[in-house]
Amino acid sequence: MKTLSVLLLLISSFLLQAQQIEYVGLLTLPDSTFIPYKIELTQKDGKLKGFTYTDLNGPHESKNTLVGRYYEKENKIEFREVDIVYTKSPIKELDFCYVYFSGKLRNLNGRAKIDGEFKSFYDDLQTCINGTLILQGEEKVQRKSEKIQRRVARSDKFADSVKQRIANSKFLNSTKSKGLMGGETLNVFWESKIAYLEIWDPGTVDGDEMSIVLNGKVIKANYSPTKAKTKIPLIFNKEINKLSLKALTEGTEPPNTAQIRITDGNGKEISMLSSFKVGEQVDVVFYKRDLK
Repeated sequence: MKTLSVLLLLISSFLLQAQQIEYVGLLTLPDSTFIPYKIELTQKDGKLKGFTYTDLNGPHESKNTLVGRYYEKENKIEFREVDIVYTKSPIKELDFCYVYFSGKLRNLNGRAKIDGEFKSFYDDLQTCINGTLILQGEEKVQRKSEKIQRRVARSDKFADSVKQRIANSKFLNSTKSKGLMGGETLNVFWESKIAYLEIWDPGTVDGDEMSIVLNGKVIKANYSPTKAKTKIPLIFNKEINKLSLKALTEGTEPPNTAQIRITDGNGKEISMLSSFKVGEQVDVVFYKRDLK
């Protein structure tokens, strides 16, 4: 019994160390522009790793890898973005700003607020832009949002149309990723000459169909996602490679939806839900860097 108790204690300690902690909030720029910002991180022995999301669900949504440290005795946190995973923003040049933050944090548990000045730098460490960062625990923000929605839903003071708008409010649901919507382009930065596309239906299999095209070549003409994952190798022979998914039908439960996952076979992964109407298309454009 004592051995079991010790084992459970060790497992609990490991889970707490590996627990993903999420913060959401804003980046405030000198011109008073506010940009939604979210970080997902895990901590082990003071070392932080994870991802940041800028303008989540907006037209310039971007995802970056994050590294950093948490100094428990000093109540201090520091992290920086080190690489871009993808962006929905149009690509004009492969030169991006990476956020660096260092400030006070009482407890790394998603409850205490993170705020202070941040800096950002280009790849060559030249200064990009500075501003203010304000974050709160995602769980706390979500509870407040859900509380507001419940109050409105129970109230007789609001029309049904108003209740529906609040339930679908972009602000109240901004911490939940909507994935890749019809007409959107996901720009991905890739180091390998190959990628593996996994695609399946995460919900009800309702017979919706799509075409899958790589660089103008049809890979699947009438593909209908199933519960089982279909794995498709993608060979890149250009510096910029375009993968297109187009909705041909919406099945019995519109819109056309599918879960897509793109991997390189070496640990890199991009995963999100695609959702589009008949005739709409979503694109994933791969920019190759440092080919292996």
